[in-house]
Amino acid sequence: MPDGIRIDTEQVGEFAQGMRAEADKGFASAANRGADLHQHGVVFGARIPGDTVLDAKRRYAEALANTDANLRAYRQMAMIFADVAEKIAKEFATTDMASEAAQRRIDALLQGAVAQAAEVEQGRAL
Repeated sequence: MPDGIRIDTEQVGEFAQGMRAEADKGFASAANRGADLHQHGVVFGARIPGDTVLDAKRRYAEALANTDANLRAYRQMAMIFADVAEKIAKEFATTDMASEAAQRRIDALLQGAVAQAAEVEQGRAL
């Protein structure tokens, strides 16, 4: 039997469903809860003068913004990988997985998903 990727398309489809559910219910829900909880901004120390409290508030606000950005980026990445897993499961359910063309197609799909996720990560880091 030739070397290459062996795919159980049913399990790949289940993975895609799980990833999509996590993106929709997990990451999105956490990001929305965080936004709701902190919609009032950083209010601690409002009556305490001094640079130390202001610096702490600034760092806390940055941490909240980074957490929100991470959760939203993770959701986008999860959707990207759910999409590619669904494509693989559908396209290769009846394909001869030993063929070189099938192997190249899977590689291209996975590389495309990784490139998209990297773009999300770069956009988040800006």
